[in-house]
Amino acid sequence: MLIGDLGWSLRERSVQELFKMHLLSFSQDATLLNILIGAMPALIALSLGPLIGAWSDRTRTRYGRRIPFLFGTALVTAGGMLGMAFSSSLVALAISWTVFEMATIVGNPLFIALINDTVPRHILGRFFGLFRIVSLATGAGFFALFFRNDLVTVFQPLLGAITGVYLVCMLLVCWRVREPTYDAPVARAPWRFSQPGDAQWGRLFAAIAMAAVAVLPININALNACAQFGADAGDFGGAIALTYAISILLAWPLGWLADRYHPLRVGAVVLTLYALCMLGAWRLVEGRTGFLLALIVHGVLSGCFLTGTVSLLPALLPRARFSQLAAISASLTALLVVISTVGLGALLDATGRDYRLLYLAGALSAGCAVLLWRSLLKRYL
Repeated sequence: MLIGDLGWSLRERSVQELFKMHLLSFSQDATLLNILIGAMPALIALSLGPLIGAWSDRTRTRYGRRIPFLFGTALVTAGGMLGMAFSSSLVALAISWTVFEMATIVGNPLFIALINDTVPRHILGRFFGLFRIVSLATGAGFFALFFRNDLVTVFQPLLGAITGVYLVCMLLVCWRVREPTYDAPVARAPWRFSQPGDAQWGRLFAAIAMAAVAVLPININALNACAQFGADAGDFGGAIALTYAISILLAWPLGWLADRYHPLRVGAVVLTLYALCMLGAWRLVEGRTGFLLALIVHGVLSGCFLTGTVSLLPALLPRARFSQLAAISASLTALLVVISTVGLGALLDATGRDYRLLYLAGALSAGCAVLLWRSLLKRYL
């Protein structure tokens, strides 16, 4: 599973930033960027996520209920990455990115579902902590070694190499991981993706969605914001590498805290810190140093939130319907992402791309998420 995590994380940490760099050679439009990175993937998740999640939960094969889907999505993902590597026009790049996103959006929750099916619940937090260490180390290595101002010149061979590593690692997971024996799925009407009583998870899914939206403004637009603050691609890569290095040191303790005190408590604390820090950044950041410092703070705190809460849904949702319910949660997140990213892109273009607004957007979204998160503490704990 951890070898699979190596390939999975290399793809997660690198491909989106490589795509952004390549996209800059065709367009710097903020609305287009936010649609391609935010809204379009969210729409895919909204339409495909629940369907594939329910299908996987109810599938029974000699290879398991997750492996067949992971195998297929790994092949399509690799095809999309190769398409991006050899794209010579904006249309070809956008189509390849769409294929890539379709496969990763379907495959990501299934990979987490495979972990949920195979790892004992009492160590899920620590396993995900170790999972995050591998992921962060992979990202730190990528940004420290490859993310430089001349990245465009090595874009094609670099993305090709990442594709090869990813595909080998994921195929190894499909070959060597053995899923447990599952009970027969409960009989129900076909093509029904929710059941009576699912509304009880609504507040939980809303809180997760708002927290996810809070970090998107900077996650999507930080690379494009560099020029406004006097930073370049090398500065960006160094800051992200440092962010990941710090996060590696925090990953295992945060996993332990999640097991010991519950992911809800960890998430509430980190979201509060994030809202306060982004509000401060909105008022204080002016030049290169402040921008890079705020980028590191953003990366560390958003990473802490992800590490501390990644075991939340596995801890609360029933295993028999985990993938389906997780897909419903992702669909609600997707709906909010579509609205927020399109709106943010339009706002940035309307204000002459004043990227200081990213901090305000993150602070306001995180503040709303804190209110929802605190209500969950009363309900579940």
